[in-house]
Amino acid sequence: MSNTAIEYTGEYLPTPETFAQQLREVSALYDPVDKLLSLERDMALFEQTHGISSSEFFHRYQAGTMGDGLEYVRWAGRYKLYRNLKEMISNNLQLIVAENFSVTA
Repeated sequence: MSNTAIEYTGEYLPTPETFAQQLREVSALYDPVDKLLSLERDMALFEQTHGISSSEFFHRYQAGTMGDGLEYVRWAGRYKLYRNLKEMISNNLQLIVAENFSVTA
């Protein structure tokens, strides 16, 4: 998936119709599985650099024993995104399985 960014400034604000169209286009390109894999790659680099798993890091980070350097803040943010996205994908897959089961039953 390519990273498509649309930036609005005070000098340029789109019409509601243009904004809706741009949102549809960007949404069509978004693949949550690709994003999950990208986050996993990011976390693997942090884990390799620091020698601990992301879950252990996050536990220590929340306990306040890791400090609050920018790299740790980024790692914690990516880990939160990863957990939330993984949960969302899992929940959606459960819904799909449940729907398919109820249709075939």
